[in-house]
Amino acid sequence: MFTVMPEDITNFLREMMPERSELLKSIEKECLEEYIPLVEPEVGRFLQVLVQIKRPSRILEIGTGIGYSSILLAQALDENKHITTIEIDKNRYERACKNFAAAGINEIITPLWGDANEIIPTLKGPFDFVFMDAAKGQYPEFFSKIWPLLCKDGVLVIDNIFLNGWVINMTWPERRKKTMVCRVRKLLETLKNHTELTTAIVPLGDGLSVSTRRTLHEKS
Repeated sequence: MFTVMPEDITNFLREMMPERSELLKSIEKECLEEYIPLVEPEVGRFLQVLVQIKRPSRILEIGTGIGYSSILLAQALDENKHITTIEIDKNRYERACKNFAAAGINEIITPLWGDANEIIPTLKGPFDFVFMDAAKGQYPEFFSKIWPLLCKDGVLVIDNIFLNGWVINMTWPERRKKTMVCRVRKLLETLKNHTELTTAIVPLGDGLSVSTRRTLHEKS
């Protein structure tokens, strides 16, 4: 995994984090062994801080994996709040559901199995916090469908926007990755120039973009 931070700083950030639960450690181990994507621990902690600042009522997550980030988000929520999370891979979806039960968060989470591009238009908004961590080449399409569901003052967080550093330098190791890199870069340009968003790039893990929605009369 590419990281913009020097290794010693990343290690220090992780040392400054509280101990994670045995369930989360177990999920981390599974993902590492099976090459299943998951957020870096320091990114997960940052997400929790954002959630506790924003105090969202409804969270939408695109890309459940086996439930790691969903559990982190749920741990940061107040009571009577809810998460909807979408995963396209059936095996990962089923494993995530088991992990949600083990974490005791079934009552506040709705896991959905299927293609996010097909599911998102069926959802009823608004959502006040959206976390996107799925197929990078589909980020622009996800954004166009999520946008109508994001409420005013809503927060949109997108993971892996550096794509191993390829997006920074606009290079790619093989031709088939060019489309993905160009699409992510195009989305970042869209976020930068969007009249209803204020966006910052956060150099944690493989890069995060954090955007807040504002009305047209508000100035950045």
